[in-house]
Amino acid sequence: MPKKLDFTKDLDKIIILAQGPSWYQAMDEAPKNCEIWGSNCIYRDHKVDRLFIGHDIRGIFLHDDGEFVDNINKLGIPVYTNQLYKVLKNNAVIPIVEIMDEFKQAFFLNVIAYMLAVAILQQPKKIQLFGVDMRPDAGNETYSNEKGSVEYWLGIAIGRGIEIINTRESFVLKTKQEGNFEGHKEKVPQDGLLARLPKHERTQQGVLNYIIMPIGDEI
Repeated sequence: MPKKLDFTKDLDKIIILAQGPSWYQAMDEAPKNCEIWGSNCIYRDHKVDRLFIGHDIRGIFLHDDGEFVDNINKLGIPVYTNQLYKVLKNNAVIPIVEIMDEFKQAFFLNVIAYMLAVAILQQPKKIQLFGVDMRPDAGNETYSNEKGSVEYWLGIAIGRGIEIINTRESFVLKTKQEGNFEGHKEKVPQDGLLARLPKHERTQQGVLNYIIMPIGDEI
């Protein structure tokens, strides 16, 4: 039976699992009275209790997981998105209205920022981060803009007495990396619909020729 979409307050810890290189350091499953919240397609690599997706799910179909809907529905975990998708059995909208009512702020430049804001609302004792690395070599926007958005919400959490635990390798709340990704583990290779086309056909027209993508009322 799928888990309820209602969040659980007063957990000992909420673990935010993103897709940066330090993701593999997360524990295999959440300890008692803790939850692991995953971002986007990290569910392919690691067990999560709840999943947050910040983009149109068709992007995951196309780039990451051609069987996304079937795979997610089999997992039976709650999935929080920026709109409802009727093809997902256990789907809810990210509670942006509740966030705005509480914080009067909308500094959201990636899904991790949404996850942190929702996590703060649940008043856990700790928030632990894995794969939230915000490395400068990930791209200028990620480092200079999205990094600031993540750090803003971490500041809100700290101000409310929530302890923050991060990996040594992360650049978040730091100016330099402190670790070397010992025991680094590769993520599951992308298996989106686009990857199944010959390279010379990976264009907009090529996608239309080979792939039937869900559109409009279909999702």
